[in-house]
Amino acid sequence: MAKNKENNKGEKLHIILLIIFILSSVISAIKPTDYSAWFFEYTPAFIGVMILIFTYKKFRFTDFVYVLILILTITIIIGAHYKYSHMPLFNYIRDVYHLKRNDYDRYGHFMQGFVPAFIIREILIRKLKLKKGIILSILVICICLAVSGFYEILEGVSCLIYGRLPEDFLEYQGDKLDTQWDMLSALIGSIFAVTAFYKVHDRSIKRLTKHKNISSS
Repeated sequence: MAKNKENNKGEKLHIILLIIFILSSVISAIKPTDYSAWFFEYTPAFIGVMILIFTYKKFRFTDFVYVLILILTITIIIGAHYKYSHMPLFNYIRDVYHLKRNDYDRYGHFMQGFVPAFIIREILIRKLKLKKGIILSILVICICLAVSGFYEILEGVSCLIYGRLPEDFLEYQGDKLDTQWDMLSALIGSIFAVTAFYKVHDRSIKRLTKHKNISSS
């Protein structure tokens, strides 16, 4: 009985998160700054959510991770709509603090390291049964950095496919080290995740596995 209530509660939350993603996607697709850029930026978020849907019955993440995934996808969706270098709030921050560039891109790549760190960590703990500790944290960070590097490669390939200049398509904003800064931002995000929020994640995993054990007993 307790199992069914907990499952229903979790499923309702997941449905709400999915509805928010769908609504955000629809709004984002309405008159974006550049449709080709929107398609390129939005596609990874769409593919990721589809994978989560098709694997939902085989492997469910903790609610903590699902909420973080929604935050990441909305971050991507906003960037896809405005283009990262034109995000209004960060334009305002740039102007107020006299910054050289719109740093929404930096925030996006930070989240690209922060959120996947929990996804990877949960898979390694729950599926591969790896022990928690420094080795696990280092492995998570390395995988996140590898994913970030692969994404940068995809961006370069996309420039060739679309026949666009990197400065125009990838919005370097005059920064020749933009790729390196992107990867550094993701690296910092992953380090921050496994050092500052691992206890919150551990509690979420413990809570999920506890309910599973109760249901199987």
